[in-house]
Amino acid sequence: MVEVTHVSPALFGDDGYWGGGERYAMELAAAMSSHVRTRLVSFGPELRQLRRGNLEIRVLPARRHWRDEQLNPLSLRLARELLRARIVHAHQYRSIVTDACLAVGGLARRSVYCTDHGGSASHYADRLRLAPLLDGFLAVSAFSATEFPQFAGCTSIVHGGVDVARFHPTDERREREVAFVGRLLPHKGIDVLVRALDATTALHVYGRVYDAAYFDELRRLARGKNVHFHESPSDAEIRAAYRRARVVVLPSVYDSAYAPRSPRPELLGLVLLEAMACGTPVVATRVGGMPEIVVDGETGLLVPPGDVQQLRDAIRTLVAGEATWAAMSVRAVEWVRARFTWDRVAERCLDAYGARQ
Repeated sequence: MVEVTHVSPALFGDDGYWGGGERYAMELAAAMSSHVRTRLVSFGPELRQLRRGNLEIRVLPARRHWRDEQLNPLSLRLARELLRARIVHAHQYRSIVTDACLAVGGLARRSVYCTDHGGSASHYADRLRLAPLLDGFLAVSAFSATEFPQFAGCTSIVHGGVDVARFHPTDERREREVAFVGRLLPHKGIDVLVRALDATTALHVYGRVYDAAYFDELRRLARGKNVHFHESPSDAEIRAAYRRARVVVLPSVYDSAYAPRSPRPELLGLVLLEAMACGTPVVATRVGGMPEIVVDGETGLLVPPGDVQQLRDAIRTLVAGEATWAAMSVRAVEWVRARFTWDRVAERCLDAYGARQ
């Protein structure tokens, strides 16, 4: 019997999606496989079996999705996979995939845990009274936990991690440039970042376009400034960007002039952890879970969301201040390696399961 089966509605990578939730499930399961026998179950157009190191990956055929929603693939094979596990860890609470995990787990007396990544689709846990079957809610941040007060009695904060074998400092020369990594959507606050940029600093924006009108606005704001858009970056390009930039900025906002209010724009901010692991100080807004992983004044700087002037000042501090930058660079690496490797996250999850001896 497999000790732990992680279930993700979509697989991370070229054959699936490049989202943070999908990456989280993949990286956590891979790290956990070094401790206990672990399988990742996900969905795709056809049945496949893959392996990543010790991790078994099963891709179940999903011929259709409930209501055509990405988070709701349908496969009759899921129940069989769940019955082969002692512990089930579902990813994305608001989905019928997690509904199925809870229903099968309850009937088969399996322990079921869940981590939410901010996605939302049609789900029926409340209507079918499945929520009491959850053994534990493993939140990526204290902020994320506040979204699910019904699980307050069984919540553990496990945060997120970085693969420090891939994300680490090098001797590459640092340029006078700022990097942003993420989806090009209004709640990411990229328009605020472009406005905050001065004429002497380059900004490289790495991310896929999800809102054509917003992208057009970003390009308009960028006219006359040293701004470069990279719409389909590879992981290698992003790692190189972290190591070349003086600062990585994640300027997410609750309120944007270009979209309705976003109540949870950043549950955690894995980009910040990746950048810090590469020795790059960060600037982030006091939004969502980001203040939980950035030590203001030590590993980076925190500013109010939407404040162009304070964002500009923070960027200038790190771009121009050599001694400040060097101290934060060293501290950022130490901070991530001590608390935010995927192995640390796996250990926190195993402790929550009660699966570590």
